[in-house]
Amino acid sequence: MTLCCQNSTVSPINDGFGADGQQRTLTVSYTVRPVLAMVQDEDDCDVNNIPTYSEWSLGAMNHKQYSFFVSDDTISRYCADFASSVGVGAPATRVMREHYDRILEGCNILLRAINRQLVTLAATQFGENVNTGSNAARTINIAQTPVLDLDAGILQLLQDFQDNQICGNPCIVGAGLISAWEKTLALACCNNAGLDFSRLGIPRIFYDTDTQSIWGANQFGAFAPGSVKFISRNKYVGPYAGQKGTSLFFTLAMPVNEFGCPADCLNDLVFDVQMKYIDCPTSVDVQDSAVVVNRGWQFIISKEFSLWVQPDTAYATTDPLDDTNGALRYVLTNV
Repeated sequence: MTLCCQNSTVSPINDGFGADGQQRTLTVSYTVRPVLAMVQDEDDCDVNNIPTYSEWSLGAMNHKQYSFFVSDDTISRYCADFASSVGVGAPATRVMREHYDRILEGCNILLRAINRQLVTLAATQFGENVNTGSNAARTINIAQTPVLDLDAGILQLLQDFQDNQICGNPCIVGAGLISAWEKTLALACCNNAGLDFSRLGIPRIFYDTDTQSIWGANQFGAFAPGSVKFISRNKYVGPYAGQKGTSLFFTLAMPVNEFGCPADCLNDLVFDVQMKYIDCPTSVDVQDSAVVVNRGWQFIISKEFSLWVQPDTAYATTDPLDDTNGALRYVLTNV
């Protein structure tokens, strides 16, 4: 998924979203690298460059929320195990087992909604490819009858990484044919040209079905290390956590162990949870319809977040990487 393709070691400066819950302006400052024209042959005391900073500021954050209600009467109709309590979140909060199971469902559907939003945001932020001079999807064809073509297929993709000066271990996000091709690597040996593609240093590939409906069929993105970053804020921390009135406010890290996901992939995903007790039958809005509910607990799970992509102004206009940002777009064919 797109969320897994970020580099969590890259943190924009002045993020201000710490444990105290206070909001501050988030700004990333950067300078462009020098270009060859700034290098001189004479031995003197001239100044060739005075670096200046540019800034990227975070705009309005995206908000995703899921809420559910479970009445006390519903839980009382089932086995006692449903009413047993478990500790969750920070600060540690006791909830009934039935509540926790529904929280897991809520976290899962929120993750889907967040990922779809990230894929949508990324769709308009791909940079140029130095080999095409465009940010449009470049076609990579993996031939059904392989030949020794040094300017096609996966070799073309890996050459793109070099030409765009992408160092380290980039990652790929997509689905469709790129996912099918990844599966063949486990069976790959030698093609008709005598090449064993299973020995190539293939980048990490994260399956993301949302890319197919948002970016296009068989499209995928390739991202340089540090070119994308998931930015988020938690509201219910510090003085804004704990009990307030009839509600409990806490944070809950994505329960990756419950879903069998790699823990290091979702470390930055921590939800805000409001646990509100409705102590009298009352009318609530359920998908634009008024519904009367009895006594019980309402849970509101939410997340505020944004996507940082390396600005395409990070290089001078005379730099070979002008208008690139380490995020490349492709479409895979198999003919």
